[in-house]
Amino acid sequence: MTITLYNEDNISVCRKFRDTNTKFDLIYGDCIYESTNTNWITYAESILKENGILIIQTDYHSLYWHLSNMQYYTGIGQMTFVNHLIYMNNWGGTPRNRFAQKHDDILVYCKGDNWKWYPDRIQIPKATAGTKFDKKGTGTKTPPSVFYDHASFSTMSKERVQVGDKCFSMQKPEWLMERLLLPFTDEGDEVLDLFAGTGTLGVVCKKYNRNYTGIEIDTNLFIKAELRINK
Repeated sequence: MTITLYNEDNISVCRKFRDTNTKFDLIYGDCIYESTNTNWITYAESILKENGILIIQTDYHSLYWHLSNMQYYTGIGQMTFVNHLIYMNNWGGTPRNRFAQKHDDILVYCKGDNWKWYPDRIQIPKATAGTKFDKKGTGTKTPPSVFYDHASFSTMSKERVQVGDKCFSMQKPEWLMERLLLPFTDEGDEVLDLFAGTGTLGVVCKKYNRNYTGIEIDTNLFIKAELRINK
C-alpha cells in the first residue's frame, strides 16, 4: 500500500498524471460547493481507468451544474450514471423562513458499464431483523440511496480536526468514506482524492489497504491531512 500527498493545485497534478499515463480505479471529488467550475472533471475523466468510478460530492449550490456537465459524458457514452446519493448531516443552525439544507448530494459515475459492486461490505441493520419479514435471516440490508442511518457528524466527534480554534466544517466522517470506497474497490486499487481536505479518505484507504493519492492546495489543511494519515 502507498500513500502519496501533493500540496498543489489538482489540475496541475492531474496533467502530470495524464502525461505519464497514470490511471486510477476510483477518483473522489469533494469539491467547493459554491463553485460552478467543473474543469477538473475533464482531467479526472482522462486519468480514470476503464470501468473506474468517479464520485462528485456537492450540494444544492452547484449540483445542477455538475449534472448538466456530466450529461455530456453520458450522452457520448463515455460515462455511465450509477447513483445519486444523499448524505444527511443534521447539525448547525435552522433558518426562520425555510427548511434547513441538511444534506450533501453525491453523484456516482462509471467510465464504462461494468463497475465493481460489493454490497456485502457495507451492510446496515434491518428494522425487521429477527421477524418473519427478514426473509434472508441476516438482520442486515444494503443501504438505500439516502444515507439516513447516520444523521449527524457531531462537532464533538473524536474524528473532528481543528483548524485554528474551530472544527473544519467541510470534513466528512470516516463511515461515509467507507460506504463510498468499499463497494466499488478492491485491496490494492488506486484511489485519487482531488480535494483531500483533512485526509479522511486517506485514513480509510490506509485502513483498508487501498493505494491513496491525495491533493490539497491549502497548506494548513495539507499539513493536518499529512499528520492525520501518517499517525
